[in-house]
Amino acid sequence: MDIPVEKIPGGFRVDGLELKGGKCGCTSVLPCCHSWSKLKRNGNVLIHASKASTPQTRDHFSWGYTVRKGDFVVEVTMEDARDKSIFSGYYPPDLEDWKARGWEVVSETGAREDYGLWRCAACKWLYKEAVEKVKFEALPAEWRCAVCKAGKNVFERVG
Repeated sequence: MDIPVEKIPGGFRVDGLELKGGKCGCTSVLPCCHSWSKLKRNGNVLIHASKASTPQTRDHFSWGYTVRKGDFVVEVTMEDARDKSIFSGYYPPDLEDWKARGWEVVSETGAREDYGLWRCAACKWLYKEAVEKVKFEALPAEWRCAVCKAGKNVFERVG
């Protein structure tokens, strides 16, 4: 069984789902968030590891999963934080998205809690739809980042 895998900026698209790496890229302007996501491919195994906990976060938890389709395996591990306000990596696809494409769940540890995360490209601040109670797309065009006042157009979906 051939699984479609293509290289994309920052990562891979596997069976239509994107897995991306990202890191802080600290500057002297912003404090370091110590957060990241990494990808490693070894033949038919793709490993996505992420860390969203930082020296400032206190409410930490871990989650992850391993899925398989044919002889291709995707392993995901995430050190997460409920109280994060910035994140420089990318969340992996939801486990349900893999299942919908016919992937077998080999293992699952913990559960992902954050959805609807948008990151400001200027300051890395996270807009959390669950906290704000408004979908990002529903915000008015003139809406600005709560931290650095960058425009809505500089935000990217990360989870």
